[in-house]
Amino acid sequence: MKKVMLMLVALLMAAAAPAQAAQKVRLLLDWFVNPNHAAIFAAKESGAFARQGLDVEMIAPADSASVPLLLAAGKADLAVSYQPQLYTLVDKGVPVIRVGTLIGQPLNTLTTLKSSHIHTLRDFEGKTLGYAIPGFEDVAIQTMLKSAGVDVGKVKLINLNMDAASALLSHKIDGAMTIYRNYELLELRQQGAETLTFKPEDHGVPAYDELIVLANAGTAATDPRIGKFLHGLNEGVAYLRAHPEAVWQAFIKAYPELNTPLNHQAWQATLPLFASDAGRLDEARYQAFAHYMLDNKLIGQIAPLSRYSLPTQ
Repeated sequence: MKKVMLMLVALLMAAAAPAQAAQKVRLLLDWFVNPNHAAIFAAKESGAFARQGLDVEMIAPADSASVPLLLAAGKADLAVSYQPQLYTLVDKGVPVIRVGTLIGQPLNTLTTLKSSHIHTLRDFEGKTLGYAIPGFEDVAIQTMLKSAGVDVGKVKLINLNMDAASALLSHKIDGAMTIYRNYELLELRQQGAETLTFKPEDHGVPAYDELIVLANAGTAATDPRIGKFLHGLNEGVAYLRAHPEAVWQAFIKAYPELNTPLNHQAWQATLPLFASDAGRLDEARYQAFAHYMLDNKLIGQIAPLSRYSLPTQ
């Protein structure tokens, strides 16, 4: 009887003890919350992060350019960024490192309107093209045009200070690089425009990951939360693909300002683009892109692969 009483007391004490607190993860997004972050939201909504013992906070930055610097300064635990940006950050000595992939392919396209009577890349010679990310998109445009034998000296490149879709529709430019295949391209079609698109990875620009997850390079290798985050993210992707409309309803309940037909289309278009294995690293592809950045003088030197990314998680 005494043994039974002791067991009951132990069980009661265990039930009364507070549950182990989840580990907090402050995740800085690359921009305001949008369908590109659907997999992260799904991991939270489905309880995937919670099952890994994590409490993940999605933080939209006030200034997207400051995200890597805030991460490096310890103001966040993880951050969403871009593979091309990773090389320039490392080249500048910013202590960040890639630990995972969110969207594992380029999203931007070089797009024109069919009404512009442009049928091939060669037809851009003598035209005006817009871009929004100097130091990469302008270089990518030139790479694509050169692959088709275009004299880039006969093409005018302008840094857009306006919406790319609007600039195309108003014929202020003949083509734009900042037309993403899961958003602006849908926006143009929604407005009745017929488009012709050229994907950078099909015309001389090495394939790259659009959105990646960064951590502080000084602590990433020993931070147990990173592996848990990636496992939770993988579960989130699977849940999102199995229940896309249910997660969409939860998403617009949390962010009602995003409840528009265009965002719903973008949500559906982005579903197949999320990496199924966030921790997987394609070493050859990362090295090839480093050489592309160096060859185009976007970085001063190539760092060891271990400086760009942790091994596959």
